[in-house]
Amino acid sequence: MLRYTFLCLLAITGCMQVEAQDVSFTTEVHANRIGDKDRLQVTYTIRDAHNVVQMGPTSLTDFDVVGGPYQQQGTSISIVGNKRVQSESISITYIFQPKHTGVLTVPGAFAKDQEGHTYQSNAVQVQVVSGSLAVQQQRRARQYDPADDWAQQMAAMQRQMQQYNQAVMAARQRQRQQMQQQQASQNSQLASADINKDIFIKVTVDKSKVRVGEQVTASYKLYARIPMQVGISKLPSLNGFWTQDFDIPRNIKPVEETYNGKKYQVFLLKKSALFPQQTGTLELDAAEAEGTARVMQTVKQSTPYADFFDDPAIQQAFGGSLMMNDPFFNNDMFNAYTYKDVPVHIKSAPVKINVEALPEQGRPENYGGAVGNFTICAKIDKSTLTTDDLSNLRITIAGSGNLKLIEAPKLNLPNGLEHFDPISLDTVTGRSTTITGSKIITYPISARTPGEYTIPAIPFSYYNPQTGAYVILNTQPITLHIKAGKNYSPAGLAKNGGLKDIHNISTSPLSSLSFSSKPMLLSVGYWSMYAVPLLAFVGIAFWRRREDELSSDIVAFKSRKANKIALKRLSTAQKLLQQNSRVPFYEEVSKAIWLYLSDKLNIPLSSLSKESAEQALSTRNIPQDLQLRMERVISDCETALYAPMGSSQQMNNTYQEAVGIISRLEETFNS
Repeated sequence: MLRYTFLCLLAITGCMQVEAQDVSFTTEVHANRIGDKDRLQVTYTIRDAHNVVQMGPTSLTDFDVVGGPYQQQGTSISIVGNKRVQSESISITYIFQPKHTGVLTVPGAFAKDQEGHTYQSNAVQVQVVSGSLAVQQQRRARQYDPADDWAQQMAAMQRQMQQYNQAVMAARQRQRQQMQQQQASQNSQLASADINKDIFIKVTVDKSKVRVGEQVTASYKLYARIPMQVGISKLPSLNGFWTQDFDIPRNIKPVEETYNGKKYQVFLLKKSALFPQQTGTLELDAAEAEGTARVMQTVKQSTPYADFFDDPAIQQAFGGSLMMNDPFFNNDMFNAYTYKDVPVHIKSAPVKINVEALPEQGRPENYGGAVGNFTICAKIDKSTLTTDDLSNLRITIAGSGNLKLIEAPKLNLPNGLEHFDPISLDTVTGRSTTITGSKIITYPISARTPGEYTIPAIPFSYYNPQTGAYVILNTQPITLHIKAGKNYSPAGLAKNGGLKDIHNISTSPLSSLSFSSKPMLLSVGYWSMYAVPLLAFVGIAFWRRREDELSSDIVAFKSRKANKIALKRLSTAQKLLQQNSRVPFYEEVSKAIWLYLSDKLNIPLSSLSKESAEQALSTRNIPQDLQLRMERVISDCETALYAPMGSSQQMNNTYQEAVGIISRLEETFNS
């Protein structure tokens, strides 16, 4: 019953008005007169100052510090009328040794709180004489009769009780500080263990089962429920895919999503269109990010009544039970909360995609690997020309899909026309919702003989994943009017298999014809009739064999063309550098290096990765420093495609480094 009565009293007093006290800062000495051989005890006490962070005496001139400081804290609560007055005090005690005799000044102390307020205590004057007054007091104490001064004994007992209470309060304060430190350490460990639940990277794909060449859209998202500052530290390496990134705004605004019953702020880090180039189960590598996250920690604090309930007399009055275990006193209202920045390292979970081969049923003979939805058209820049001119046949394939992987259609030109190696140009026009663009393939065409020619319809086929069937398209036939040029020679054509005109038949009598008396076997014309066809046959056979060798040795052909293709890509990159077109520039530089390595190392582009390239370059005895430079440029290109910032000076450095790397690689391969 007594316990509940006391709780009611606490509740009533808790509702009373608390009167704030003014800050007081005093200096006390244990004696105003001492000897120069004695020591002086000085106590600085500040009351009702909250969050004191620094406290100590000012400069000492007449004393030396031989002991201290000894810190004490105390709290007192009193009720005056209907007001509860709470006073807190902090005391520090020093032991001073006087340097000389005379009237010396004990300096005051200063104190500073967390808000920057500064307080100053008073100075005290002490008379210092020669010798030791403490020895004289001890002698008088030995001659002292206890019955003569009962008041001094009581004063000594009070001082002892005060020192005891101060020591107990200091011990309790140290115990509370240790409990708070342990609680903070436990909260930090729990925060580190649960941090992955509050911030993580998640990869989502729109399809998990596709065909070879079919587009898969992958999105890398950052989920967060706590304040954080995180940046991508490692980009995913997409082996087995040809990728094209979507445009992502520089100022990413988060959206709110619910995941596993919890609301998160979601940031889109990267969105890519992936085109698988091989069958089987392909795995998307993880993206990693590093930074800091701010977590909240709970610090258990003591209640205003902790000292009261810790008193043994109060515990005995309530039957020896510790009332601080009551839920009322363990409420969150007595807890404090702090925030701490902790380092985080997060990575996304791997995602697997099942890739199937394209169906064999219904596959056209001229199928060139196109997957998506496309249109095709053909146009020639000049329909009337001479045998000395060139005309450019331009085929444009537009739509959405794996544009960059489409093979150039084969031309079936009539006799008398011939074409040179085609030139391809890829252009991406849309990166917002789907990857769209066009592939322009230009064929230079020339004519050997004048006449009227018709370029037949050019077939183009692609696989449509939406309908699951192949689609065949054809261009319109194109008519060419070829005229004889200045360098056109029918006689030259006749020597190469053309027909000569038949001379007019002579009407003169046979008798009038004169015959040479030289034997035919000894004439040059006779033997030339046999030599010319034989030499022509040998020349044609040699030329045919040479063409067959070049056609069959695709590896050597690609190796010879690799440097020209790379330089052409770098020439395009230089133009983009001058235009300050950042993303297309880094794409061209990256393509120049990867396509060069694919042709030189005879590794299909779909199977080429950093690991396979490094192994093949080491086999070719490429210097290690050159490999490191190449890897650094590739990494810079990949990072620049996702980083929001980039200067023109960095772009210029990347271009110069790429040119130097390809030139040195070419010298090393040819040596």
